[in-house]
Amino acid sequence: MDETPERTDSPLRFEEVYARYRAYFVDIARSYVRDRMVAEDLVTDAFLKIWENRSEISPRNLPAYLLTALRRKCLDWLRDRNIHLKAHLQLHRTEQRIVAERIARLESDTSHTLMISEALTILETELRRMPEQRRRIFTAHRFEEMSYKEIAALYGLSEGQVTYELRMARESLKMALKDYLPLVALFVEGGSRLT
Repeated sequence: MDETPERTDSPLRFEEVYARYRAYFVDIARSYVRDRMVAEDLVTDAFLKIWENRSEISPRNLPAYLLTALRRKCLDWLRDRNIHLKAHLQLHRTEQRIVAERIARLESDTSHTLMISEALTILETELRRMPEQRRRIFTAHRFEEMSYKEIAALYGLSEGQVTYELRMARESLKMALKDYLPLVALFVEGGSRLT
């Protein structure tokens, strides 16, 4: 009796190998890619590749060919995944850098410096608009740190008049600087008597 080995291109032989080794190869592929669905797809692709090249493969070595094809499929998938992850990582790094720059910009003194500059401009404009005597009294008290008594003596006024002029100057500046209220305390009141 002639014992000719069954050819690889026999659908029965191929189905038998597929049924017998599929679960085993899925486990092998999963050990590489760590994803069952991907592993199943890779095993199916490896079997298809072997089926497409069946005329060149010996039936005795079919499992070895399948294993080699599967390892190549896993390697290709892992390389593609690595490229994908590197691209994702680069995108995340770029986004992280942009967010860090925005945080730094918000935390920087630039906006604070700009607000102070704007508030100083408003302060100077408002001081120029004040009546001469009120401006001199405010300047003497706030910037030259003179007491009410010293100002009254300097300009020949009562302390009540000095108090009135300073109160009017503060009210005028508070209105002009209402959008810069935190800074008003620094410029007008020295930090404690604004409310």
